[in-house]
Amino acid sequence: MKISPETVNKLQSDASCIRNICILAHVDHGKTSLSDSLLATNGIISQRMAGKVRYLDSREDEQLRGITMESSAISLYFKVMRLQQGSQEPEVHEHLINLIDSPGHIDFSSEVSTSSRLCDG
Repeated sequence: MKISPETVNKLQSDASCIRNICILAHVDHGKTSLSDSLLATNGIISQRMAGKVRYLDSREDEQLRGITMESSAISLYFKVMRLQQGSQEPEVHEHLINLIDSPGHIDFSSEVSTSSRLCDG
């Protein structure tokens, strides 16, 4: 899904359209695989590669060890369409999701606490 720079600018200028989400879980529970799946829904990686490419694990040592050691963030586009009762046209809400993939290993807990402070709730 391609999103125009104008749409991104519009969403960034309205704080009510922004959601900051941090994925937290124990090591090897699928945080990075979930991130890959969300990236695939935005067309950043292919669905076939979701869970394998570990897109947000950009460091070589993370790829070699197969674990996230440093939090990584990416912005994703999300559109919600709701059909209101008595209406034929759906109500459309667009959001910019700032997604943070955090480490799960206890040795990197400082990364997790920093990431969680940046998120909504």
